[in-house]
Amino acid sequence: MRHTLPKEKKLDKKIIELSIKTDTVIITDEIVKENRPVASGVYLPNSNKIILKYFKTNSTNNKTQQFCAINNNQLRLTLRHEKEHAIKSYLTKDTWRHPPMTRGAIAAQNEIIAPAAEIIEALDYKYEKGVSIPTNRLFIKKAEKQITEIATKQNLTWPLDFNNQQIADIIIECATEHFLKEISRGIYKTTILNAVQNKSTNKFFFYDLHNKPDYWTFIPEQGKWAPLWQFTSKNGNANIWNAASQTQKQKLLNTVDSVVCQSVQPNLVFFTNQKTH
Repeated sequence: MRHTLPKEKKLDKKIIELSIKTDTVIITDEIVKENRPVASGVYLPNSNKIILKYFKTNSTNNKTQQFCAINNNQLRLTLRHEKEHAIKSYLTKDTWRHPPMTRGAIAAQNEIIAPAAEIIEALDYKYEKGVSIPTNRLFIKKAEKQITEIATKQNLTWPLDFNNQQIADIIIECATEHFLKEISRGIYKTTILNAVQNKSTNKFFFYDLHNKPDYWTFIPEQGKWAPLWQFTSKNGNANIWNAASQTQKQKLLNTVDSVVCQSVQPNLVFFTNQKTH
C-alpha cells in the first residue's frame, strides 16, 4: 500500500518589511491614580508593524509627569520587547501544525521570551553606558542585580555572554515571574485561549522559511523549544534554552502548562502561584 504525506497547508504569504511608528498618548491624573494598564508598545503581525507609545501629559501633578518620564526613558526596552515578537512571529503565528494545547503554550512562552529579551537589552545597556538603564520594571532590576553579582563572582568579561547556565536560569526565572504577575492581572489569558482555539487573525508570514531552518527544528511537542529562545546580544548570539539547567526549563514548562489549563478551563483549579527559583 502506498502512503502519502498530508499536503502542507497553503499559506497566504505576503512579505511586508517591519515598520516602526510612534504614537503620542495623553496621560491624565486619573489614569495614574487608578493604575490603569497602559501599553507602552504593541506589535501588529497582520501589518508587520511596531507601534511605540510616547506619553505626554497636560497635568502639573508630579506623579503623572514622573509616570510619563519613566516610561519614555525606557522606550529602548519596549522596542526590544516588540521586536522580539516580530522576529519570532514565524514561530508563534504560523502554528497550524501544532495541537491546541501546544499552540497555547507557544502563545504563553511568546509572552515570556519578550521580557527575557528586555533583560538582555538592559545588561547590554549597562555595558555600553556603565550605568543601569532607567526603568521601573522590577523584574529587570532583579535580574540585573543577580546577573551582575554572578559576573563579579565568576570574573566574567563584558559584554556578557548569556550562554552561561546561571545567567540563563536567572533570565528565565525573572521573565517567568513577570509573566505570572501579568497573568494575575488578567493579561494574556484571551491571547492564550485564542491560540488554543486557533483563532489567529494573522494572514501574512514575513520570513522565507527556506532561510529559517530552525522553523523545522522547533518541535515543542518533543520539548524542542530552543529556536524560540535564540537572542542576539552585544557579545553575539545566545540560546537561553540550550544554556539553562534542566531544572529551570522544567519549572518553566510546568508553569506554562498550568497557565494554559487555567485559560482553557477557568472553572477548574489548575494554576497555583509558585516560585520559579
